[in-house]
Amino acid sequence: MSVRVLRVNARAGITAAFFVNGALFATWASRIPALSSRVGATTGVLGLALLAPAVGAVIAMPLVGRWLPGRASRTFCRFALGGLMAAILLPALARTVPELAAALFIVGVTNSAMDLSMNAQGVSVERHLGRPILSSLHAAFSFGGFAGAGLGALAAALGVAPLPHFAAAVVLFGIPGMIATRSLLAQDEDVDAHAPAMRWRALPSRLVLLGIACLFCLMAEGGASDWSAKLVRDDLAGTAALGAIAYAVFSVAMGTGRLLADRLWARWGSVGLLRRCGALAAVGFAAGLAAGTAPAAIAGFAALGIGLAGVVPTLFRAGADQPGVSTGPALSAVTSLGYLGFLAGPPLIGGAAALTSLRLAAVIMVFAGLLVTVLAGAAALPVPADPGRQRGTASLASSAAVR
Repeated sequence: MSVRVLRVNARAGITAAFFVNGALFATWASRIPALSSRVGATTGVLGLALLAPAVGAVIAMPLVGRWLPGRASRTFCRFALGGLMAAILLPALARTVPELAAALFIVGVTNSAMDLSMNAQGVSVERHLGRPILSSLHAAFSFGGFAGAGLGALAAALGVAPLPHFAAAVVLFGIPGMIATRSLLAQDEDVDAHAPAMRWRALPSRLVLLGIACLFCLMAEGGASDWSAKLVRDDLAGTAALGAIAYAVFSVAMGTGRLLADRLWARWGSVGLLRRCGALAAVGFAAGLAAGTAPAAIAGFAALGIGLAGVVPTLFRAGADQPGVSTGPALSAVTSLGYLGFLAGPPLIGGAAALTSLRLAAVIMVFAGLLVTVLAGAAALPVPADPGRQRGTASLASSAAVR
């Protein structure tokens, strides 16, 4: 098989992996109201239960990041996908809040393992192709989220219980994903694969700043995924189906933005793109909340999705291009700090909602978007002194990346 065919097949396989991951994530996220009602959780208690997947992710990310260097991300990705397909059924079996939290913890572990390994594979494919594709891969995740949330909206409208709904999602999304990921690259493209192990106490300051920016972005994304359906249904008098549609709209808006983000990155550079993204997310979502209606809130989630679209891919690319650090640990550092946003965001919003209202608590996502704008300067990509070690796509847009 020619090198070109291998690259095309790998691109198709990793795109499928991102799509399936988004679909499976949205499968349970779109049914949070039903899961909450099943276990009898209040808004505040539900917020605490939603800590579980982020805790699982934060625990798993450093371990997977340490194991990845010198090993195939393809193997990790396929193994994690199989685990996620099984784990996604567990929340639908929970009958108490602790059972739901335990189930979501397992979902978080398997999902984060797949997340990190498929991003490492995506960076490797990007380097093989010699052009930026990471944002378009994240677009596939968002469109997968749209598909998963769309199935969730249909299931909610038809009154289908979570368990048969989740089982159908495994068949429709998971099994084809396992087949498609057979074409992933068997060997990763990582010039620093044998770099010394990175200690968390000695993280490069640039990785820390990238991780903090990722934290605020994922805080807003986590808030949208966990609370969009409940906000529209309970606080803004929408139907259950309309609540599920809110997350679907957020996902497709983010996917659309990510289809354009690679080109916008080359035009505006990392800093310019992040500043514009954060501002659009904050202003657009604030306007939707201020209007106080379900349709306006859904439009606000669309603005939030478009605004945040290019943030995480840009931060991941910048982290992967950190000199002297292997791709796995670098991505692990950025994503682990970022996942603290998922860890802090949903319960923070839930706790604030218990004291005020969910609509008012959602303003936290507005501030998260603003803080992405403030931290944008940390993502300027350096041009390495040794062109032979230049990685990723920094060489393709070095003049833009430093703006």
